[in-house]
Amino acid sequence: DMGAKITVDSATMMNKGLEVIEAHYLFGADYDDIDVVIHPQSIIHSAVETMDNSMIAQLGWPDMRLPILYSIAWPHRVAMP
Repeated sequence: DMGAKITVDSATMMNKGLEVIEAHYLFGADYDDIDVVIHPQSIIHSAVETMDNSMIAQLGWPDMRLPILYSIAWPHRVAMP
């Protein structure tokens, strides 16, 4: 066991690129209005800056438990085991 991943690799960068494309098409955001930030601890998954400069962020553990739970329980929200 080599411990936790502490680097940014090409898979991380490719994922960020796909997220930019997703934000552009799903939310109609211009590419120039989308900033990519790599959070080293992978806790912040997304953040939106509002017109008054406040931020709304989605936080979660850096694993797939929550996305898998969302896909199984949709459209309901259930407690995480």
